[in-house]
Formats: sequence, structure tokens, C-alpha cells
Amino acid sequence: MLLVIARNKPNNVNQLKQIYDMFKTRKIPYEIVAKCDPEMIQRKDICGLIIPGSRYRIHPDEPQDELELELYYLFHFPKLPVLGICHGCQFLMTYYGGDLIPYNSYWNKDVKVELSNDPIFHCKENTRKVDAYVYFHDLPVMTPAAKKAGVREIAWFSEFRDGKRHAAAFEFAKNRVYGFMFHPEAKKETHAILSNFYDKAASASSSSSSS
Repeated sequence: MLLVIARNKPNNVNQLKQIYDMFKTRKIPYEIVAKCDPEMIQRKDICGLIIPGSRYRIHPDEPQDELELELYYLFHFPKLPVLGICHGCQFLMTYYGGDLIPYNSYWNKDVKVELSNDPIFHCKENTRKVDAYVYFHDLPVMTPAAKKAGVREIAWFSEFRDGKRHAAAFEFAKNRVYGFMFHPEAKKETHAILSNFYDKAASASSSSSSS
């Protein structure tokens, strides 16, 4: 089962309705948590964490009390696969020592994303470029500290709002923690990416239980 860490109700920023609809269509088990729940962290059926979009903006140089929810579950499930989408990716970038380039307005549109050959992106179509939906302010960027922590880029916006090519997705912990700045749940063509994450998470959980 995937645990979706979301303090907000579904809206056009977090795309939660699309995530839940896709999970139901593909029969992926999930549960939603909106608070730090001591009973939840005792459960043995959780195989992965999803940190979705949020209207809350992260300010890396300021206290981040609003991030208690995300930090709580990362702390109590330190070995589980994690996928951060939009806000979740921004959170993970700052968590792993990266930074955010702030913008005063949302970047809200369909864009071209170039995918690496990372297994998380393996789909039936096996394409290396997809149409994807984005809705965010601030762009996550690598820093020397993030590189030292092992963070690597795994997908790129062909043309960001500044006209340049920038990273659109990251692997934060090898084969385990990922972050996307696009919404794979928003388009049927990219739903397989979320399925790949679940398959990876469930497989990792099964292997861990067996050992």
C-alpha cells in the first residue's frame, strides 16, 4: 500500500483527484494521511510514500514548521521508496541539500519533458520525450551539497520559462527516492510512471519482508 502524505483536499495545484482516480483505475492500494499519526507508523503494509503537490511554498532559508508532516513520515519510514511530485520534489531537494530558484508566478502549462533511461520511466511506448503538465512557482536546482549527497538529474524540461533546458526530475537516493516537477498523474500517457513507482515500492517491500 502507498501512503499519500497530504494535508490539503484535492485542488488544481496538488492534482490529488487525478492521483486517486489513477490509483483506483490501476488497482493500486493507497491510504491518505493528513496528520502525524503514531498508529500509522506502526503499520507493516505500507510499501512506499507519496508526497504530492501543495499550495505551501518552501523557503529554504527560513524555519519550515509547516513541513512537520513530511518530515515525520520520512523519519519513521527511512528505508521506504519515496516519490515527491511538484511540492514533494521541492521538499526533497531542500531535504537533500539542494536549493530552489523562486519565481513570482505559477508556471502552468503543458510542456515537453525529456526522460532518461531510468527504469522508473520505462513504459510500453518506450519514448524518451513526453508531453507533461506542470503547475509550480519555484524550480529545484542542484548544489554541490546535493551532488555530494548523490542526487542526480533523470529528466529535463526541453525549455523552461527562462528559455533554457533545466532538470525536471531527480533521483535523491539510488533506486529508492525520486522527485518529479511534472505531474505524471495528469495525463494517461504518463500514468505508467506512477505504476512503475508502485511496482518498485511493492517489490522492495516484498524483498525486505522475505529477508
